[in-house]
Amino acid sequence: MLLSGRDPVLDFQFSWDDTARDLMYLAKDTGSVSGIREPRAIDFTYKTIVGTDGAISIAPCKTNGGKYFTLTLQVPQISLMDHTHRKDIEKFMRAYFPATLKTLGCKGP
Repeated sequence: MLLSGRDPVLDFQFSWDDTARDLMYLAKDTGSVSGIREPRAIDFTYKTIVGTDGAISIAPCKTNGGKYFTLTLQVPQISLMDHTHRKDIEKFMRAYFPATLKTLGCKGP
């Protein structure tokens, strides 16, 4: 979690699984780990969905933890009625997710 003072600004969840996760299922989950409001798939190199308050991406990445890496981004300070950040969230994921994969040593798609 990235904080500004005591306030959460960005919340990241990372997971590795042996099978590719269903991102829409994760996005619609009501849990605090992966729920994303109003998720929509985007046209991107990696399977990614973006919502009004976060995003989820997945890519093959073989490690001891599994074969697929999933990154969930949540922006907890965005209010329920605020729909103005979707493009910013998408832009962030387009830069951050590939950089994370590179850092982890994952091969491209």
